Amino acid sequence: MEPIEVPVSILGVIIVSGFLLMFVNNNTKEGPIVKAGATEKVSYSTQSERLVIRYLLNERDTFEKLVQSIQQFAGPHALEVLLDSVNGFLSYDSSYRMDRAYALRGMALERMGRADEAEISYSSSLMLNNHNREARKSLIALHMTAGSLDKALVELDKALRIEKIVHERDFYLSMRKKVYERKELANEKKKGRPFNGLASLPEYALATGHPKAHSG
Repeated sequence: MEPIEVPVSILGVIIVSGFLLMFVNNNTKEGPIVKAGATEKVSYSTQSERLVIRYLLNERDTFEKLVQSIQQFAGPHALEVLLDSVNGFLSYDSSYRMDRAYALRGMALERMGRADEAEISYSSSLMLNNHNREARKSLIALHMTAGSLDKALVELDKALRIEKIVHERDFYLSMRKKVYERKELANEKKKGRPFNGLASLPEYALATGHPKAHSG
């Protein structure tokens, strides 16, 4: 029997068809994985949104507790999932606890290393509710960490003007003392003078209430 000759054109079509079939099969195998990933992402968002709303409703819930709860299902992506949920909440046409939502957004951004955006969120929270201690304290801490001591003092003075609760006032006073100490220490280092002589300075005494200040 003589061998059957297959035209080159037909052979090319067969080869190309084989490659196309392989490509389709590979895509079919990967499809469920892609779909599962999308479904999983939606599930993360739904769970995170519920936790965020619960956090906003309950003043006793803490940021750390919220992050830990989201980490249980989102793992290392907890902060990103949390930020998406808060951004979604802030996009709603609602005025309910928006100040706390902005403060929460600031904390998430700060933890992600986005300090400039965090500062804007904390400031937005305080614009909506000047009595939001969570936003105020976070903003003060952010300024102190960044070395923006003058900005920290501005926020501390604002807090002391409106705060009525004694233990909260004591907190702000102690923070203001720390800020002035850091400022004076930096100034004295520039002048080459020792820090232990600061207590005799009247302006230091007035700002910090240093126990030795009145002896100078």
